[in-house]
Amino acid sequence: MAKELEFIKGVDKLHAFYTEHVRMLAHAYDLSDEDAARILDRFDFKNVSRSILAPARVDLFAAPPEL
Repeated sequence: MAKELEFIKGVDKLHAFYTEHVRMLAHAYDLSDEDAARILDRFDFKNVSRSILAPARVDLFAAPPEL
C-alpha cells in the first residue's frame, strides 16, 4: 500500500506543476484565469479548467520536489 500511496503523491505533485504551467501560459496570452478556464472547459480540459481557478499549490521557483 505504501508504494501506491507514494505513486498518488507523485501524481498529485506533477498535476500541481502542470496546472501552474498552464496558468503561466494563459497569462502569457493575456488571458485571465477565468477566461482560460472557460476556454479549457469548452475544449473538454475539465480537470485543468477547474484547477487553474484554485489557489496555486506549488512555487515554480522552489527546488523541485523529491518523488
